[in-house]
Amino acid sequence: MDGSTSHFLRDLPAASTIGDVFGLGRSDGILYVEDFDAPASRPEPEDIPQPPPEPAPAVFSAEDVAAAHEAGRREGVQSALGDARLLQEQLQTAALQSLADALANARDALERVATRQAEGCARTTLALLCAAVPATMARHAPAELDAVIAALRPGLACEPELRVRTHPDLTDHVRDTLIEALAGENVVLSVAPDAALAPGDIGIAWCDGSARRDGAAIYREIRQALAPLGLPAPEEILNGK
Repeated sequence: MDGSTSHFLRDLPAASTIGDVFGLGRSDGILYVEDFDAPASRPEPEDIPQPPPEPAPAVFSAEDVAAAHEAGRREGVQSALGDARLLQEQLQTAALQSLADALANARDALERVATRQAEGCARTTLALLCAAVPATMARHAPAELDAVIAALRPGLACEPELRVRTHPDLTDHVRDTLIEALAGENVVLSVAPDAALAPGDIGIAWCDGSARRDGAAIYREIRQALAPLGLPAPEEILNGK
């Protein structure tokens, strides 16, 4: 063999005969030598898929159009009403929240004002009471002395001698009160005036002890007890400071 295909082509039957022998047609996917120069086969017109027919356009009557318009109008009205209700609820919620915040702020402000006023009133009242203690004690000096003597009377009755000092203006009152309280007792009594004592003060001494009522000391104790409150001085209150 010389490598040429002439002998092969002469010995082979025609391509169509081979297709007929094996039951194959030219459209079965087998290419033959003569098919390379043959024009491309095209499908028959009836084999090309046709697009589906377009649907017929819908036909609406005037009543259908009017009903559609009315339905759209109603839907729009309902949507607008829903938006309006939602906006109204949001505005009401915002207004209520603003009102609640304003009331809370006002309450806090009123509480602060009331607290300051109450503290100021209490401070002023206590300061006035503290300032009035000396005058009050002087005004009620006789009654205070009577109470002191009555409290000490059981012990004083057992003493053979009593030495008493009091404010000059109350010397006679103290003497008379002691004489009445110790009537029938064997007691040597001496009552002397002492200008260093304030009205309502009294000092009683006996053999083994003594007792004293000191209004100035009581006043100092009251002021010390009220000192942590930082009360204004009476002069500040009178001057409006």
